[in-house]
This record gives sequence, C-alpha cells and structure tokens, in this order.
Amino acid sequence: MRRFALMAAVCTLIALPLAAQNTDIESLSGLQFNFGNPGARSLGMGGAFLGLADDASAAEANPAGLTILRKPEITIEGRNYQEQQVFTTSGTFPDLVRTGFSHYSQRIDPTFASIVYPTKHFTFGVYYHEPLRNEGTGQVVPVRNSFTGEIKTDVPNFFLPVDSNGNATGGPITSAACQALRQKDPFACLEYTVLPFLSSVKIQEKTFGLAVAYKIGNFSIGATARSQRFNETAFTFRVTPTGDFSSISVQATSDITKNNDVAKDESDITFAGGFKWAPNDKFSIGGAYKQGAKFAAPTFAANENTNFAYVKAADTTFHIPDVYGLGVSVRPIPVLTINADAVRVKYSNLVDNFVSINANVRAIDKAYAAADALELHLGGEYFFSTKIPFAVRGGYWHDPQHSITYQGPLTNADEVAAAVLFPKTKSLNHVSVGAGLAWPRFQIDAAYDRSQLFRVGSISMVTRF
Repeated sequence: MRRFALMAAVCTLIALPLAAQNTDIESLSGLQFNFGNPGARSLGMGGAFLGLADDASAAEANPAGLTILRKPEITIEGRNYQEQQVFTTSGTFPDLVRTGFSHYSQRIDPTFASIVYPTKHFTFGVYYHEPLRNEGTGQVVPVRNSFTGEIKTDVPNFFLPVDSNGNATGGPITSAACQALRQKDPFACLEYTVLPFLSSVKIQEKTFGLAVAYKIGNFSIGATARSQRFNETAFTFRVTPTGDFSSISVQATSDITKNNDVAKDESDITFAGGFKWAPNDKFSIGGAYKQGAKFAAPTFAANENTNFAYVKAADTTFHIPDVYGLGVSVRPIPVLTINADAVRVKYSNLVDNFVSINANVRAIDKAYAAADALELHLGGEYFFSTKIPFAVRGGYWHDPQHSITYQGPLTNADEVAAAVLFPKTKSLNHVSVGAGLAWPRFQIDAAYDRSQLFRVGSISMVTRF
C-alpha cells in the first residue's frame, strides 16, 4: 500500500492569521545566507576586515575605521555570484540524496557604493549596500526514462509502521523492516512519498546607510543608521505523482491577495556601531555590531478548497540575523598585513516563533532550528613596491551550517516529511584570492571567493580627492 505525504497539508492553511517568523514552505529549504563585508579587498582576504577597516567599505563593515581616511573618497563595487540551493531529491529516509540547484547573477551588479568625507574631528559617510540576493529555481520530481516513461529515480520516501486504523505506531523504519512487517500483516506498514514540487525563489535586501566616526587619540568609535529594504517572493508549486496540479504555497513581502501577485519592498530602520584601537601602525583591533532588520512577509496558500485563489495563511516576519564580531590586524613588516576576525551571526533569529504551514507540525514547540554561526576569517595582503604598487591577497573562512532544520519528533508522516525536506546541511570552507593596483588617487581591486556551494567574484574601484 502506498500513501502520499505532503509536507504542507495546504487544506489546513485556511486559518486565523498567526504572528510568526518565517515558514517552512519547500522553496525555502536548503538556503544558507551569508552576510560578508563589502569590497573586493575584504573579499580577497577571506572577509577578515574588522580590525583593519581602513577604506570606505568600513562604513558598513566597521564605521569606526573611517577615521583613518583624511581625504574625500568614493568607492563602488560590483559582484557576480553563483550559489547552490540544496534540496532533498530522492532516497529513503534517513539515507537521502541531496542535489544543488544553481542560482546565478545575470550580470555584475553594483552591490556597494559609498562617499566618505572627513572633517577635523569627524568623518562622515553615505553608502548603498546589497548584502543579500538569492534568485533561482529548483525541483523535486521523479526522473523518468525519456523513451518508456518509466520512473528511474523517484522522489524521497519513507516507511512507517501503523496500527489497524492507519496511525503510525513508531518512527520511520527501513524498507526491509517494512517488508518483514507486511509478511505478517499486509497493512502493518505504509510507504509515504513527498509530493513532487517546483520552486522559485527571489530574495533581495538593500541597505542605504549614513555613517559617522570620531577619533580620540588612538581610539575611534563609529555608528551607522541604516534604512534597509527587503523584497521576497518564494513559490512552491506542488503536483501529484501523476503530474496533476495540486497546490501552491507562497511567502512574499506583499499581500498578494490584493496586489496582483506583485511583491513590494518592505523597509526597516536599523543601527550598527563599531570601535577601533590602533596604538601604532603595526597593530589594530576592532569590533562591530549590526542590528538585523525585520520585514513583514506573509504566507499564502491556494488549492482546490480555495478554487486556487490565494488565501492568507499567516502573517510572518523575516528577521535578518544580528551580527557582531571582533577582529585583529597585524603588520609585521611594512608590506605585509595579516587579519583575523571572529564573527557571530545569530541565524536563530530566522526561526523565532517559527510557523509551520502544516498544522500537525505547527503544534510542536521549537520544531525548527537555525544554528547561530561563529565564522572564523583569516586573510592577508602583501604589497610589492613597484612603480605602481601592486597587492596580492589571500584568505580563508569557515562558515558553519546554518540552514533551517527540522528537529522535532518523528512520530507521524507529516513530521518525517518535514525532516526529509529540512535536514541538517554541511558546513562550508571558503578560500579566496585577490589582487589590486594602487595609484595616488585611484585604486582598483578584484577578488574571488569559492566554497562547495558558493562562488563570488568582485571588482571594486576607489577614487580619492
């Protein structure tokens, strides 16, 4: 006997709105955001920049570092990226197969721009930063033989022992154990599969900031006020195993029941602050705190019960993680700089009061988790004293896994389906390289950062007056 388990029982979504943070629609599975510092120079050094913070990108990275700039400065950066969103595509729980689906930049877009103006006692900066962009599609569907139509690879499945009423009597078991039970009673074990689905995700955050820094002796402090705008549309289109349309779930930054399915920017005002102490030109230490913004992102559902018209299921909130960190910069010789940062990212903010679109999972307290991450960044920069000074850079940083993960019980099909679609992912190790040329009034830098799931290229330019 074969039964189909839908991770989100959409027919249960027509309920009173809930106040919650984020949701477990399939299109958000496997996402691992990262919030690195802007600038190709920082990227080339593995993102280790809090203790150095000596150019205009410090307006976002650590505003206290702006006091080192004694001339007006303009900088602009463009980035191009490829990242992998990982879905569970086949296998039998817990031996699941995960597949990465690439999300691309279509071009090199401006992701950071700033203008810094120093005065006698203060340094001011205004800037634009795009810290988050994720846009792409993925699918979890049966793979069929192109000639015969026979299924070669099916969607994920699992087996549960059941009683005479079809209720699970325990957690998931192996296929062999299920067959053994069926030899005694053909209805003692049921096989479940996750419904096939297609997903589409577009998430973008933009920051407009005003920074100010002040220096007292060898100590500097800085603060930034930020207007942050957020746009999200995450669709999950579900189909039956025979290919018939089933249902849709959506999380978006607008009420799509009223706004013709067009997501609109949400905005929030946040603050950041930092310090830097540089007792001499060979050593400096700095730290920064960045408040995470909160954006309304309600969830909607459409299925046969609603005549496929969108109905709001919950009023959710997307909470960008708070970030704080400490960094050290050492210059053992005039042409070599070594930086190290430790950065704490509160990814748990993503699941505060998390709401499930499945009523059976929603009742479980803290069914989902996103682990806070301690990122470790290490990088260096070496300048060659040529006619046009030339710098080479390299870096490494460790990004602990922090995707949203189901951690509740496994006592029924809905709970196991949640574990199938939201399993724990892997930590990532990034390696970066970079280079730059520096003239008295102009500088150009390029960098490339790579890990198993992320590839980022960056070019930035600086003009001084």
